[in-house]
Amino acid sequence: MLLSEAIEALAVATLADGRSLATVADYRQKLGYLLAFLGDRDVTAVTVHDLRRYVADMRGRATLYVGHAYKTESTGGLAPATLATRIRAVKRLFNWLASEGAIEANPAQGIKTPKPPRGRQPKAISEQDLLRMIAAARDDARDLALVYFLADTGCRRGGLVGLRLGDLELDHGRAWVTEKGDKRRAVFLSPATIAALRAWLAVRPAVAHDRVWLSHSTGEPLTGDGAAQLLARLGKRAGCAGPHGAHSFRHGFARQWIMAGGDMGTLADVMGHAEVSTTWAAYAVFTQGELQARHARFSPISKLDGSKEHGYNGS
Repeated sequence: MLLSEAIEALAVATLADGRSLATVADYRQKLGYLLAFLGDRDVTAVTVHDLRRYVADMRGRATLYVGHAYKTESTGGLAPATLATRIRAVKRLFNWLASEGAIEANPAQGIKTPKPPRGRQPKAISEQDLLRMIAAARDDARDLALVYFLADTGCRRGGLVGLRLGDLELDHGRAWVTEKGDKRRAVFLSPATIAALRAWLAVRPAVAHDRVWLSHSTGEPLTGDGAAQLLARLGKRAGCAGPHGAHSFRHGFARQWIMAGGDMGTLADVMGHAEVSTTWAAYAVFTQGELQARHARFSPISKLDGSKEHGYNGS
């Protein structure tokens, strides 16, 4: 099997497994760089040395798609996050080929994936901006319920706009969202969010389809772009000072969880992440002030009553 054929076979298998078209396109794009570097050879002829050469090349050069062809330019190396995603795509391809019996030895086993880069503050909505958004949405039942739902669940934008009436289990304090293809997961609802949803459902127009969120102007299901525009308008009216898009609500949910002392493993499940490392890399990034506050909260010495009684005299 040629490398190009293997990439297409993986794309078909990924789609058959229920992953989204965007995920399939992402695999094709990232593995296209490998194809450009190695040429369209038989997959059984690819060695760990070939893959190491590819990784080393990416650390100092970038393979770019220009027009209808790939070209390689010296760039001083790809960004760590880009490098990591391309290596993960390579490992996914050869792990899959090995599982399918298409290759006897897996050359990607000897390739290390760089740890996800950390150090930047996540783009979370601030507590102050969230309160401003809620205040700005008070006069519209749909907008208020939508803001509460985003802030309370940490769901992705696709999970929000894809929500159907049958996905709501308000008596049980939960809803079901479908994200990233057909991945369905439960999200949990606070009493205030349940009340806001009930208020919206009470005035929601009777239409032929069952999507929870409707466009006020057309009565059609709210789209991803429509939700983005809705949040932008609310943020402008509220005078938000920082990010306030749908993904900022997701970041804000995760940050509040972590700052309250919630564990990372449970958060990964709640956020719909397959691996805890994804959650850790994306959200466990703190300012010096936040680190100091967490130290004060969790240090065993900080928990001792009366630090002066235990040897500290302030000098």
